[in-house]
Amino acid sequence: MIQIGSLKYPNILPLVGYHSTNEEKLIIYKYQSQGSLLNLLEDYIHGKRDFPWELRLSVASGIASGLNFIYQSSDNQEIIPNGNLKLSNIIMDENNKALISEYGFSRFLNPKACNLSANGYTAPEKLLTEQGDVFSFGVILLELLTSRTVEKSGIDLPKWVRAMVREEWTGEVFDKEVSKAATQWAFSLLNIAHKCVSHSPEDRPTIAEVWDKIEENVNAQRELPHSPGKCCESNEHDCCFLHTILSDTWDTPGSNY
Repeated sequence: MIQIGSLKYPNILPLVGYHSTNEEKLIIYKYQSQGSLLNLLEDYIHGKRDFPWELRLSVASGIASGLNFIYQSSDNQEIIPNGNLKLSNIIMDENNKALISEYGFSRFLNPKACNLSANGYTAPEKLLTEQGDVFSFGVILLELLTSRTVEKSGIDLPKWVRAMVREEWTGEVFDKEVSKAATQWAFSLLNIAHKCVSHSPEDRPTIAEVWDKIEENVNAQRELPHSPGKCCESNEHDCCFLHTILSDTWDTPGSNY
């Protein structure tokens, strides 16, 4: 816990303290009034809050940045995988910045554990590894794109998205807010998510590769003029953009973009 508590980064919720006995284990964080990413997405679904594309992209970038910091800042110490990445553990601060919480909690509960209990964010191999964290991040990315929540619905979101892609209904995957504002950018993130939730851990990218690809998309969106709606309603350059933003190995089957 000393190693976990020493992590200081804008997208990681600082650990205030912890309590550990044979009977109970507690971790303590500063209260954040905006709640979790799950609260935000559910409020959006029920028409209580806005969740525009720009904020979704910022959230995805922030989570990826925090994870990348965790894996790049070990300083020759053992890297502790997150193992508990899900919407309810992503906290939103007063500026709508995404903060990773409960980092390392799985290891805190059971220091010798290598396996994870199954939930909608758990990779098929159920191991506490970087590849498992990549899978969990991919599920969160799919939730941001589809506005379908795994924790409350129990849906196997990667399976559902694969089925939609296989039937060449890829464009129907996106939430209406995403489709309305940024279809040309959303396909790029779908490519990333599709790779992250690959069944085999060997087929998934590293956290660093995911971070690089998302930043590539963020920077490209800043540089090019944004046009609402589908890119093919724009000019030829925008139409070709989604073919070139990612390498062939990141392409999502069934996409016409």
